[in-house]
Amino acid sequence: MSNLESARAAIEAELSHAKNGLQYYHTRIEALESMLGQLAGFQSGAAVPAARGKRGPKPGKLSVAAAKPEKGVRRKGERKINSSGLPFTGGDFWESLVLDEPRSFPEVLEAAIGKLDFEPTKPQIQKLSGRMIFAINALVKTGKIRDSGSGRARRFFK
Repeated sequence: MSNLESARAAIEAELSHAKNGLQYYHTRIEALESMLGQLAGFQSGAAVPAARGKRGPKPGKLSVAAAKPEKGVRRKGERKINSSGLPFTGGDFWESLVLDEPRSFPEVLEAAIGKLDFEPTKPQIQKLSGRMIFAINALVKTGKIRDSGSGRARRFFK
């Protein structure tokens, strides 16, 4: 009898789970239909009052979000500004700093700072150093540059 009881409990649990899922999707369908109604109202120029739902944007918030440009979208001619204030250091920036003559990490970092158009702050130098370590190690791994030594005696060259 215990097998029958455990089977019954499992089926009841599955049924409860399915009912909760069905209720979730009904609520989700109502919210999505409401959003479609709002979008249709914005396209025609008339604001449509939204039904109150548990999820989704608040009625007054959609127009404010639509007015802002998307994150990461730039206008024509606008330069990308990093939160660190540093310029783009991808592409061949780091590869161009490694010469035929062996250089250590600090020497490459010093060359990178010299290549900037401004005097970086201490946090910017730390950020640049982190970028450098990642990039130089990736260049060594791909075989674009070579290295010799280890630890503080490690040198990089072409």
